[in-house]
Amino acid sequence: MAARLLLVVGIAASVIGLFGTVLYFFQPWRTCPYDDSPAACAMLPGDAAVMAAAFALLCVGVVTVVIALIVRTQTQSRSSL
Repeated sequence: MAARLLLVVGIAASVIGLFGTVLYFFQPWRTCPYDDSPAACAMLPGDAAVMAAAFALLCVGVVTVVIALIVRTQTQSRSSL
């Protein structure tokens, strides 16, 4: 039960972190006078902080999923004995 909860939380954190990272990488809301593409505009410090937090959430989510899978396989191998 705990492994399943860990897996769900890890997947949710990974998806939210990935979405935030990609969104802030491409910055579709940004406009700048020197280029047509929003991705070419300079990133503001606040945006960089949000993107770093989203990437950290993505990393934590991936590590949580890996730990949940390890715990699940160990639990299954113990219960089969």
